[in-house]
Amino acid sequence: MKTILFKTIIIAFFVGTAVSCSDEDENRFRPGSTHEKPNPTEPEGGLDYSKLTADNHPRLLMNAEAFTALKAKVDANSSANLTLLHNTIMSVCNSKGMNATALTYKLDASNKRILDVSRDALLRIFTCAYAYRMTGDTKYLTKAETDMNAVCNFPDWNSKRHFLDVGEMATAVAFGYDWLYNELSAATRTKAANALLKFAFQQAQNKNWNLNFYEATNNWNQVCNGGLVCAALASYENNPSEAKDMIEKALESNKPALEAMYSPDGNYPEGSGYWCYGTLYQVLMLAALNSTLGTDNGLSDTPGFSKTAEYMLYMTGLNSKFFNYSDCAPSSTAALASWWFADKYSNPSLLYNELKMLKNGEYASCAENRLLPMIMAFANNLNLDAISAPSNKLWSGKGETPVVMVHTDWTYTDTDKYLGIKGGKAGSSHGHMDAGSFVYDAYGVRWSMDFGLQSYTTLESKLSALGGNLWDMGQNSMRWDVFRLNNLNHSTISINDARHRVNGVATLTTTINTATELGATFDLTEVVSDQAASATRTVKIVNDKDLVVMDEIKARTDKSAKVRWCMVTPAVPTVESNRIVLTNGSKVMYLTASGSVKPTYKQWSTTSENSYDQANPGTYMVGFEATVTANQTATFTTTLSPK
Repeated sequence: MKTILFKTIIIAFFVGTAVSCSDEDENRFRPGSTHEKPNPTEPEGGLDYSKLTADNHPRLLMNAEAFTALKAKVDANSSANLTLLHNTIMSVCNSKGMNATALTYKLDASNKRILDVSRDALLRIFTCAYAYRMTGDTKYLTKAETDMNAVCNFPDWNSKRHFLDVGEMATAVAFGYDWLYNELSAATRTKAANALLKFAFQQAQNKNWNLNFYEATNNWNQVCNGGLVCAALASYENNPSEAKDMIEKALESNKPALEAMYSPDGNYPEGSGYWCYGTLYQVLMLAALNSTLGTDNGLSDTPGFSKTAEYMLYMTGLNSKFFNYSDCAPSSTAALASWWFADKYSNPSLLYNELKMLKNGEYASCAENRLLPMIMAFANNLNLDAISAPSNKLWSGKGETPVVMVHTDWTYTDTDKYLGIKGGKAGSSHGHMDAGSFVYDAYGVRWSMDFGLQSYTTLESKLSALGGNLWDMGQNSMRWDVFRLNNLNHSTISINDARHRVNGVATLTTTINTATELGATFDLTEVVSDQAASATRTVKIVNDKDLVVMDEIKARTDKSAKVRWCMVTPAVPTVESNRIVLTNGSKVMYLTASGSVKPTYKQWSTTSENSYDQANPGTYMVGFEATVTANQTATFTTTLSPK
C-alpha cells in the first residue's frame, strides 16, 4: 500500500482532539440562499480574487465552457486516446465511485490515520462529479452529494494525528462543492463550506497538526498545501479571510519546498512513488491557481521543476518496474502529473509511458486513480495520437538525491537495457541506506533489484513495541535494523559490515555518455568515511552488452577495510569457483569479479531473523568479499555478461 509519510526528522504522530460541527455552525450561512454571504471585496494589491464569487462555478481546472468543449470532443470521438481516458474515468466511477457502502470515520491499523477514508471519499466525489458534468445523469450527482454530506458530518478530518488526511479530504469536498455547486442543495453547500472552514482552514491556522507541513520539504508540503488551496479557491466567497490566508501561506511555504525537492535538475529526493503522489498534488495546486487567479505566482518557474517530468519518464525500466530507490515499491504506476507538464510545455512525448499504460488498462487501477478526472483538463489541449519515444538514452540529475538512468533503445523489449544508479544520503525523507545501489534490466528481465519499501502500517507499531521509532533517522536508530532499509541488503558496497553514515552524501561526479559506454561515477567517500578513507563507484553499460561495475576503495590508516560487494537479484544463483551463474527462466547471466585484492564469491540469505521484517521470497543476494589492508588502495571490476 501507499500510505504516505513525511520528512523524516519531523516525524512523531500524536493522538488528536475532535473538532465538532454544531447546529449553530450549520446555520452560519447558506450559500445560494437569500441569507448567503455577500461576494468578497477585492483585496488591495497582490492576487486578484474578484472572480471567486458564488455565481462563478465551476472554476477549478475547468469552467462550464471547458466542460462543454471537452464533452463535444469526447462525444465526437475525435481523439481515440482522449476517449479512452474518459472511458477509463467513467469505468472507475461506475465500479468504485458509485460504491454504495457508507463512508465512515475509521482509523487504520496504525490507529493514526483515516487516509484510506479520505482517498476513498476523493475517488467517489471527484469521479462522480466528473461523470455528472459529462453525462448529466443525476445518479452521479446524488452519490457525490451523499458522500460529501457523510464526510462533512465526521467529527473532524484527523488533523491532529495525521494532517495529510485533511489535505486529501479537503480536495474531495472542494471539487464536489465547485464542480456541482449549482446542483447541490443549499444545505449541502453550507455544510461543505463550514466543514472546509472548521476541519481544514482553522486546523492549519491553529497549528492543530502532527507536524508543520508548511516547513516540510517533501510530499507533505505539496499534498497539504494543494488540498487547502483547492478548498480555499473553491469556497472563497464564504470565508474570504481564511481562504486568502490558506492561499498566501501556501504560496509562501511552497516555494522553498519546490527549490529543495526539484532544484537543480528535477530529480525527486523521495523517489518515483512519492513523485507520483507529491508532484500530482503540486500540479493540481498550480493548475487550480492558474484556472482561478490566472497565475501560480511564479511557482512553476522554480529551477528544475520544468525538467522533473523527464526525470520521471526515465524512472521506469522493463516489465513495468520502477527504479525503486528509497521508500518505493517496485511495480510502476501511472505518473498522472506528466499530463500537466505535457500541456504546460507543449511536449506530448512526456506521455510516452503514460499512453502505454493507459492502453494496457493500467490507469483504472493506478495508485492515484482517485485524481484521474483532473488530467482531462490537460489532455483536452494535447494531440495524443502521435507521441514519439524519447531521443536521449541517458538522463542525469544532481540535487539532494543524484541519479543517473539509461534506456538503450526505449522499446521495452529484450533489446532494451535499463540502468538506474543512485547517490544521495540515507537521511533524506523516506531514505534507505542505498547510496551507490543500482538496478539493471537486460534481455527482458531484472538482474539487479531493490527490495523497496516495507508497508509502514504494521512496521511502525512493531518497532514502537520494541522501543523503536521508524521515523527516527539517527545513526543508531532502529529504522536501520529493518532488513529492507539497511545497506547490507542493497546492491551496493559496505565496509566492515557497518552501517552507511546516515548523513554521508554520495555525489555524482561524472556521467558517461558515449557511443560505447553509458553510465556514471559516484563518490561514496562520505557514506563510508568512518570505515574507509575513500570509495568511488562507476557503473556502466558497455557495448550494449555487458554491465561493468568498478569500485575503488582506499582503507583508512588506522584499520583495514573488509569490502562486501552485494547485488540483490531475483535470479537463482549458482556460486562457482570463478564466477556466479544467475538463471532467470531461460535467461542466464554470468557475474565475474576481479581485483587488486582477490575477491571471494559469496551468497547471503534474504531471510531476516527480525520478527518485524517482511519476507522476501524468490530473492537472493550475491557478490563477493575482499579485505583491503590499512592505508592501501584496491580496485575491483565486476561484470555481468549474458551467456
